[in-house]
Amino acid sequence: MIFGYLRKQLTKILFSLFTVGTFLIVALLYAQLRPAVMYASLIVLTVGTALLCFGYPRYRTRIQYLKELNASMDIEGCSEHLRESNDMEISMYQDLLHSLAVSHRQYVTKEEEKYRDRSDYFAMWAHQIKTPIAAMHLLIDDHGDPEIKDQLFRIEEYVSIVMHYLKTDDITKDFVLNDYALDPIIQEAVRHYSSQFIHKKLKLDYVLTNMHAVTDKKWLLFVIEQIISNSLKYTEHGSIRIYAEDGNLIIADTGCGICAEDLARVGEKGYTGYNGRIDDHASGIGLYLCRRILKQLGHTILLKSEVGKGTEVILGLNLTKL
Repeated sequence: MIFGYLRKQLTKILFSLFTVGTFLIVALLYAQLRPAVMYASLIVLTVGTALLCFGYPRYRTRIQYLKELNASMDIEGCSEHLRESNDMEISMYQDLLHSLAVSHRQYVTKEEEKYRDRSDYFAMWAHQIKTPIAAMHLLIDDHGDPEIKDQLFRIEEYVSIVMHYLKTDDITKDFVLNDYALDPIIQEAVRHYSSQFIHKKLKLDYVLTNMHAVTDKKWLLFVIEQIISNSLKYTEHGSIRIYAEDGNLIIADTGCGICAEDLARVGEKGYTGYNGRIDDHASGIGLYLCRRILKQLGHTILLKSEVGKGTEVILGLNLTKL
């Protein structure tokens, strides 16, 4: 910081040295190097040094203040809390920063309004689409084409993901945390996908967990449903197993597995990996939402997988003792 201050005062320092040097050169040229000239030079150097020392604490305070404003990363706050300066150049920079802050505020407000409009539209669409879906279920009835039923079920899944995605921007306001038994939540998720198990002729190996957790029932149900949905999507033969181990809830399948290079990135927004590139309909949103929801709930998720053998999804929950 001292070197920065000296660089800023370089013009004044050079001017002082130039003045002293001029005194000495003139005196030497006229062979009049008397004490008076020496005293004058000494006074100039002393006053200049004193002014430098006097200005440094103020410079240091101002730099520290600017560092604190910069650390806040708040352009509007910076522009409003900058101290007034008598330096015209600095004042012009402050006016420029204030203008940028106003433009930034207007831009953010405009973008937020656009985002709210889009969110409201998609929320309305997600609710309205439920009516024709329900009507299609009635038209198909129990004797309809199984393939049509399967496709209709997928449409419902996509609508559910859209609705949950729209709510995740301020998800904590929707949380109702309580002490819940996990088995009823798991059983509800399994019932939801019972037709898919039958359609794909997959075995379900479900062992009662007898565990309780402090969580939000609705959102944890959505997470478990998404994990089961992925297991069903990528498992053609074998089974899906749901059980508890070491206080964790584990959902394991005998599907195609996940490549080692993809495993670390599974759950990133929009990342589908090798399996997703094979399945053109994969969006990568499901597991991204799962990670985001579980983080807000204070839960954890870990994936273990081996290509050709299957995948284990391990959920670490806030367990409570009965």
